[in-house]
Amino acid sequence: MVYMIEGGGSKTYSKAKSWLYKYPEESCDLLNLLSTFIVDYLVEQVKAGAQLLQVFDSHAGELPKSLFISFILPCLKKIGEDVKEKLGPNLSVPMILFAKGAHYAFNEINETNYDVIALDWTMDVEKARECFPNKTLMGNLDPCALYADKEKIDELAKDLVEKFGTRRWIANLGHGMYPDMSPDHLEALVNSVHKHSQKDLTS
Repeated sequence: MVYMIEGGGSKTYSKAKSWLYKYPEESCDLLNLLSTFIVDYLVEQVKAGAQLLQVFDSHAGELPKSLFISFILPCLKKIGEDVKEKLGPNLSVPMILFAKGAHYAFNEINETNYDVIALDWTMDVEKARECFPNKTLMGNLDPCALYADKEKIDELAKDLVEKFGTRRWIANLGHGMYPDMSPDHLEALVNSVHKHSQKDLTS
């Protein structure tokens, strides 16, 4: 919806956000239409062989809680529920929800039926564990940490393992990589997570 209304990137997202205030019914219509297409797309992804699905809301943190709860959360719930219903028990796969910046809605997000909650790099792991006691967490290293040397990356990976533990956690960045990042540094992160996770499991 952001890019349809803005026509591209934006620093303020003011055009898209203004729709939520000025045209609430039309905003709901558009969001529901997009949700329907997203559901169909995700279902086809699974039929084509996808074993895991992730739903991104990369701009959740741009909204106040009231707008997120009123406009966005119902659509996220619909996507999660409708995908699983259409796939049925035989085709159903785990689903991840990534609502970047939505610290304010942890409790409400916990009520969705997503299996995994992805955390951005600003989110507190301890608070997330409290708010999502029955969900797997994913994250949440600052992507820019991959610019560090490999020794520092190893240190940061150790810290991640200590914070998250080795159960119900998928190690990941708190958002995507940047084009100029070295793949070798990503490999170093993966290897370090494996190393420190093994130490935790055997200790």
